[in-house]
Amino acid sequence: MTFLKQCLIVISLLLPLSISASEDLKYNYEHDSLGDRDDAQGDVTFRTHIDNGTTFEYAHVNINWKGGFFKSSITDDFIQKKEIKNGLVLYDIVEGNQKKGYSVFARHIQVNNYPVGFETKKIINDEGRHPDFSDYDWIFKFKAERVENLQINGRSHKALFTKLWGSRPTSTTNCQMTQPGMNFSNSMGEIYVETWFDLKDSKLLKQVFTKYGCVPSKRLISKETWTLAN
Repeated sequence: MTFLKQCLIVISLLLPLSISASEDLKYNYEHDSLGDRDDAQGDVTFRTHIDNGTTFEYAHVNINWKGGFFKSSITDDFIQKKEIKNGLVLYDIVEGNQKKGYSVFARHIQVNNYPVGFETKKIINDEGRHPDFSDYDWIFKFKAERVENLQINGRSHKALFTKLWGSRPTSTTNCQMTQPGMNFSNSMGEIYVETWFDLKDSKLLKQVFTKYGCVPSKRLISKETWTLAN
């Protein structure tokens, strides 16, 4: 990393301190992809701040890819600044003008708004340029399943466990089969997101974001696991 880039990262992370900033939240990140388990590991540090009533998030990505099916051996090291909507929001952390990135769901919620048994199909899809999530045909279903005791880094947390399921029909342009008669497509068409939220302060404690090929293939594309590190 160049000295200039180091300075920009430090400045970007320190800037929100003067504008109603929250504490840093650091997550360990692991990625499994089709035919290549544990192909990426690293961490993402988040800082949220409010400026004139608008919530912004700085996400500092530091993830190493060992190479394999989707990527060569590289290190992703960048910061995304993004305006954040509260609630059940689906979005990607991306570098610059990239379309795909690191998917995360509902990092900013008030857990009291989602009691056990709560269900909804109203998900905010904040990915207008994403080649998969930008499809208007997505159908979502979210449910607050139960309260669990979750162990992270030797600490016990009372957590709300939730599930998000999403699917889009294979009839859409982006979900067409790769070849006539083949039972899989070349793009994402189904997701399962399991998330644990701290009942005390609503922090996202852990999330497993699994992506599959378009229905009905059930072909694993990737699994992203986020675990709170601090």
